[in-house]
Amino acid sequence: MLREPVEIQSQVRTDIGGGATDITYTNRVNLRGYFKPISGNERLYAERLDATTRNRLVIRYRTDLTESDRVIVRSRSYQIRSIINMEFRDKFLEIDLDGGVA
Repeated sequence: MLREPVEIQSQVRTDIGGGATDITYTNRVNLRGYFKPISGNERLYAERLDATTRNRLVIRYRTDLTESDRVIVRSRSYQIRSIINMEFRDKFLEIDLDGGVA
């Protein structure tokens, strides 16, 4: 079931002066999970077409994951929308992901 290679990246904030902050991501862990597309959407905004996807990822339980992290699957980055401990049994996490967002 958990066959898809997945990379978890953490957000790193660096002060660059003048009150500004630079945000970069560093690789934290490589693991395997079950990746499933849920839905897709396109919208026209300011004469620009934006396409977004909603996906679900199931991985083994971890305590070091937050919504500020991001997930890389097949060279595409996804923002974490929510992290759910399935059945509160500390065995699997169900992670809702958004793709195509800034």
